[in-house]
Amino acid sequence: MAILKAKARNASEQAKTARHLKVEELEKQHRQRAPSRPTSERSDGSLSHHLRAQTCLQWHFTIDVDWVPGSEVGLEGLLTFCEQWKLKATIFVTGRFAEAYAELIRDCRQRGHELGTHGWEHGGLENDEDFRSASYDQQREWIRLATEAVENASGIRPVVFRAPSLWVSETTLRALEDEGYRYDSSVPARRFDCGFGRVHYLKYFCAPSEPYRLSSSHLALPGHSSIIEMPPSAFLFPINMATLRVLGLPAIKWMVRRISRRASRLVFYCHPHEFVQAHRQSFPRNMSKWNMQGMTPENFSLLDGFVEHLMRQGYSSALFADSLSKVLAS
Repeated sequence: MAILKAKARNASEQAKTARHLKVEELEKQHRQRAPSRPTSERSDGSLSHHLRAQTCLQWHFTIDVDWVPGSEVGLEGLLTFCEQWKLKATIFVTGRFAEAYAELIRDCRQRGHELGTHGWEHGGLENDEDFRSASYDQQREWIRLATEAVENASGIRPVVFRAPSLWVSETTLRALEDEGYRYDSSVPARRFDCGFGRVHYLKYFCAPSEPYRLSSSHLALPGHSSIIEMPPSAFLFPINMATLRVLGLPAIKWMVRRISRRASRLVFYCHPHEFVQAHRQSFPRNMSKWNMQGMTPENFSLLDGFVEHLMRQGYSSALFADSLSKVLAS
């Protein structure tokens, strides 16, 4: 056992050193190159055009913390990963998790990460939280409970939201507005993966892939809401850890290249439980066997390759609030 622990420590130190060296190399290249995305001289007056005209390529590393066994272990690993790659993440936390692991949530905030909410307990494993069909009162209660839990743990009131499973509705928008939120990241634009109960994503297929103000009549249409949508990126399949695991890095690179032709921003998401040893966790019986098979700390190596690729393409990491507030204030 002692030998195994020593090997694990050595592997961790080697990964840390490799990431630091890679970051230094890529930062040097970035300073020499300083790329920016060409934009049209003609403006259509939209928020999306304004964002494209004033930003270089940016990407948002987001983490969805569900109420799944092992999430606290995976989140600690992701925090270390972010530190080594000099990344700041937007972390969407369920209220139940924030209540149970308040010290870990405080640590996220102290490290400079952005905190948002992800429902009260997400559902799927126990009680489903379906923001597509739940009443306004129920949705606002879930959001209020999660908001209070994250605020109590971190000392900061969250203003960013992502619906569990990206199950969202116009009712959700009303509840978010009334709870004082400013940003949402739940509209599954450009997705065609209809498995796993995701057929409803098709109604949002033609939604903008750049940030836009939501409409109270249909979330796929730009409107005049106080809330700005930062849609999770997709090109038929989502830009997330599951796609990276299943399709591999070459496929993700191709998808990123296609997305960059029409959008200057990329929103990637992953889950902490994707980076833990599944056999060491006590999962409920209805836990997806497919999800369990994909859980391993070796996924950090895949994530290394993805982050390195984005940096080589000139993408810089940004938080939702920092990125949008600077543009909207100008």
